Amino acid sequence: MDRRNFSAALAALFGLGLGMQPAVALSQAWRRRRRRRIRRRVRRRVVVRTVFGRPFWVVPVGLVIGWELVHRDRVVVVRQIRFVEREGRRVEVAVVADAAGTTEEVEILREDTPENLQELEGTLLAENDQSTPGIESVIEE
Repeated sequence: MDRRNFSAALAALFGLGLGMQPAVALSQAWRRRRRRRIRRRVRRRVVVRTVFGRPFWVVPVGLVIGWELVHRDRVVVVRQIRFVEREGRRVEVAVVADAAGTTEEVEILREDTPENLQELEGTLLAENDQSTPGIESVIEE
């Protein structure tokens, strides 16, 4: 192969590569995906443990107002956390509300366990809600 044929072959390969770039860019433009940020509530699973003859919910140490807790097949939202006196002992109580609006007080123990450290997918938060703690994620459409 002489210099002319080599230069022509090299120019053809280079030209072919440059010619393919607009086609690749155009095809990627049609497939461009939009990314949207969404916020979800923090949702964790709880287990029940009997202490002092009463049932306690074992919740994560970092539990705060606004989190969702899953107990069996029921999802509740934490509305308030406070300490109360029960039978001469000071216990921590969480006021929780379910989807029907029913509220109840449950006694809690803060302890990190493998069950309650696993993050579950919580309900979507409104876009303008910045006060409720949540997990931000990106979805591609």
